[in-house]
Amino acid sequence: MTILVTGGAGYIGSVAVKKLIERGFNVLVIDNLSKGKRELVDKEADFLKGDILDKSFLEEVFSKSKIEKIIHFAALKSAGESMNSPETYSQNIIGTINILNKMVEHKVKDIIFSSSAAVYGEPKREIIEEDHSTNPINFYGFTKLESERIIDWYAKLKDISYISLRYFNVAGDGGLNYIDPNAENIFPIIGEVISQKREKLQVFGNDYKTKDGSCIRDYIHVEDIVDAHIRALDLKGDHIINLGTSKGVSVLELINAFKEVSGKDIPYKITKRREGDPAILVASNKKAKELLSWEPKKEIKEMIESTIASYR
Repeated sequence: MTILVTGGAGYIGSVAVKKLIERGFNVLVIDNLSKGKRELVDKEADFLKGDILDKSFLEEVFSKSKIEKIIHFAALKSAGESMNSPETYSQNIIGTINILNKMVEHKVKDIIFSSSAAVYGEPKREIIEEDHSTNPINFYGFTKLESERIIDWYAKLKDISYISLRYFNVAGDGGLNYIDPNAENIFPIIGEVISQKREKLQVFGNDYKTKDGSCIRDYIHVEDIVDAHIRALDLKGDHIINLGTSKGVSVLELINAFKEVSGKDIPYKITKRREGDPAILVASNKKAKELLSWEPKKEIKEMIESTIASYR
């Protein structure tokens, strides 16, 4: 089976490619290398550099081999940045439409879509299930939700099948020592603080209605995320599935955990809330367990240890 992985040189994509190759799949990778790194792509995979916004490039890709399934990671992913650059983040939707159109033209029937918990917005429940209302409070979340809706319409009208996997906060290293070139998420930012590339961590708000005033997130190891994708390759039908641990960790708790594991101080500064940040995001992973026979294996300590090791 040949699987096309978009964004396959990125943080999650490169780990997915590695695991797919280990399982014996033929893998075709595309990435524009704006953030991805060519050296992280498994040498057994076929690689083409290019952008999913480029329709002629995509035609070359789909004509190259008989693609049977697609795992679509390629996207811009900073919630904060999306609020300042909606014109840029609209590319997430355009790129997805381009992929879908090529699927229809070349009779590719199956796509696994990299979605996000950002589609939910402000939680109305302590634990978020997939039937929770969707009301994004940042433009990044809107692009993911709109892409989900468009994929669902193509499924109805063009006879394709999809699995949309809504990630919560992906963390840790998948054995490739990925260093984010433009760190936006807290794990790589703390990695930069520990390695003295960055002076201190900014904590965006300490006045939320949480146990210590800082945001609470559900952190899940990148290898657990990838395992869910590989299991989803065998799942029939159209599904939307959360991927998380169902355990919430506050920003201040995470800083203390990094201190404990690393044995180093983590200087930080409390700043104002960041626009588009909900107070709490914690997943129900019941559906993932039922449909994928999946559950997360890595604890927060392992996410921290692997992050520290990659930044050393």
